[in-house]
Amino acid sequence: MSHLLHRRHLFILLVVAFTTLLLAALGYVACRSLEKQRPSYHDSFAQEKQDEWQAFGGTWEIVDGAMQNGSDERGAKLMTGSARWQNYKVEADVQLLGEAGDAGLVMRVTREEEGVDSYHGYFAGLRDLDNTLILGRADYGWHEFQSNRVPSGVHTRVWYHLIFLAYDCTLAASATSPSGETTVDAIRDPSCLTSGRFGLQSYATGALWRNVVVSRASQQELNSLIGARDAQLPTGHDIAWTGNTDPQADRNEIDLIDRDLRDHHADLSAQPIGTLRLLSPNQPSQVTIHGVVTLISPVLYVQDATAGLAIPNPRATKPLQIGDAIEAKGNAELHEFSSVLRAADVRPLWTHTPVPPVAVSASQAATGAFDAQYVEVEGRLRSLESTKDHRLVLTLDEGAQSFLAMANDKSPKQTARRIREQSRLRMRGVCVVDPAYTHDLTPFALLLPSVEDVEVIKGPPWWSTGNIVALIIGFLLLLLAVQTGYSLIAQWRLQAVIEERERLAHEMHDTLAQSFAGLGFQLEAIREDASEESSLRPQLDSAIEMVRDSHKEARRSIAALRPQNLESMGLLTSLEQDARRMVSGGGIHIATSITGTARRIPISISDTLLRIGQEAVANAIRHGEPDTVLLAIAYEKTALELTVKDDGKGFCPANSCAGFGIRGMGKRAESISADFKIWSAPGQGTTLHVRTPIPPPLLHGSWPRFFWQSFWRKLRNGNSTG
Repeated sequence: MSHLLHRRHLFILLVVAFTTLLLAALGYVACRSLEKQRPSYHDSFAQEKQDEWQAFGGTWEIVDGAMQNGSDERGAKLMTGSARWQNYKVEADVQLLGEAGDAGLVMRVTREEEGVDSYHGYFAGLRDLDNTLILGRADYGWHEFQSNRVPSGVHTRVWYHLIFLAYDCTLAASATSPSGETTVDAIRDPSCLTSGRFGLQSYATGALWRNVVVSRASQQELNSLIGARDAQLPTGHDIAWTGNTDPQADRNEIDLIDRDLRDHHADLSAQPIGTLRLLSPNQPSQVTIHGVVTLISPVLYVQDATAGLAIPNPRATKPLQIGDAIEAKGNAELHEFSSVLRAADVRPLWTHTPVPPVAVSASQAATGAFDAQYVEVEGRLRSLESTKDHRLVLTLDEGAQSFLAMANDKSPKQTARRIREQSRLRMRGVCVVDPAYTHDLTPFALLLPSVEDVEVIKGPPWWSTGNIVALIIGFLLLLLAVQTGYSLIAQWRLQAVIEERERLAHEMHDTLAQSFAGLGFQLEAIREDASEESSLRPQLDSAIEMVRDSHKEARRSIAALRPQNLESMGLLTSLEQDARRMVSGGGIHIATSITGTARRIPISISDTLLRIGQEAVANAIRHGEPDTVLLAIAYEKTALELTVKDDGKGFCPANSCAGFGIRGMGKRAESISADFKIWSAPGQGTTLHVRTPIPPPLLHGSWPRFFWQSFWRKLRNGNSTG
């Protein structure tokens, strides 16, 4: 027992140590997480230390207490901070070094990479081309929310104090000139990015930043920055429809576009794509359009600010890429919802920023209002099919609306593993209502530039077939682990009991048995000294006989406490040896019988049956006066039967006649979930029968049934073993 206590103490100490370490680790992680969620940063760039910054393009160095990007690279970024920062404000002094570009601050940035608009996040900055404070969002493509004109203009080599604040889904920016003039720009983005890092960014110009400060943002600071305009703030979707409402800003933008077109020798008489709907539908019209390429395969699609159109089989002067600004001349053909330009000559003008998608619902796309336009739609994937020509066809549902999405994919098997059925997806592609793509099965289809334009928003529900199977397997493994743990605990308990019995046997041998031996020796000495005629001799003879019987009983009890040969000799052989030891010198015959194939059984069961058999044999010898005692064991597939039968005097087996020994045997039988029965009658002998379940070999699917039966027996017996 002391050995078991040591094990328990060691186990408790290990559990306490592990729990302490786990709590300490969780506390450290929580503190670090809490620290990262509290944005606080200040950098005056007084020292040439920029280890905390990470550059994505550009040439960055500290010059006179300011961070300078000496390159006019498009989309150069310098990032720092934590991706867990949420509501915070960034302010800095910004100076543009060159013309025809913009510079400012980015925030709530994630997945940043080197390249133009290669990140998810927001940008606020100053642009000298149109003298505006701009505010927009990059999602690996630029979406400008709105721009407000700086009345005094944006000048190079002049410091402007820029503030960029994000609180929940409202973003606001302000730019203050050296004269104290402040321009404010604000927007509410319904599908906002909630957290991310911050940084410095310039586009097509070098720039300087100094006095960069980051602090937590609050509703009060937001209200102070935007004034009383909170209720009238436009949303990102509103901006996509309304555009810039400042006529002078529109004029400036048109002038800039015209200047670019002249520089590239473009046809200034080109028509907006949306006006092609006003042409006569009866005869083809030769037209010239300008637009940005949104899709190349299977058909070339271009789009401008008014609409989109398809150009089948274009005659291009050089290969086109998505994002190229082009000029196309051909015959306009009117379709139901959009136009098609046939026999078109296409000439690239310049590389342009890809067109940002317009976020629409599936119901809106089904109306045809967005035919041939680059859109973003969400839906739940119903099925996924890979065709022989390496085209991936997705069938999706959004509410009651169904639609298709198609993309070229050279490795459809890998893509199929990444995109699983019942997942919720967000897709960016060209919306078409042409039956050649819809096959008259759905009202519209999305032509995706690539599979990378499919974003998994949410995986399939957990109750899918695979997850249910995994859950069942996990439950069975957990059940197996619990059963294994229970068996180990039971073995430890039994080992503790055996060790305690061993200790008691040694104690009894060293005290009780030796005391009986010494007492018998003293009584025999007294008897030898007494005379033959002494009246004490009969009493001494009786006392000596009683001491001898008690000594034998003590030795039997000690042997019963130390079943050293039970595992090596087997249950029947051990019980037979104990029975022959009890009847040694008498006329009682011990017979044995075994049926079935003997096999190894748990020590807890064999030890309990041995105790019951010893008690039954002892009772038969003491009270039954039998001539023969039969010990029989029967091995069945899932059970073991022990029978002890004698031909003695018998007794009344009713509960009122049952003694302490019989009740003890019944309790032992309950501890192993065994059936215990006694048949006896005066003059007809006694038969004791014990039937206990034993675990079968864990093969061929039998172990789940065994675990269930074991669990049910434990539940039925409750704490009867205590």
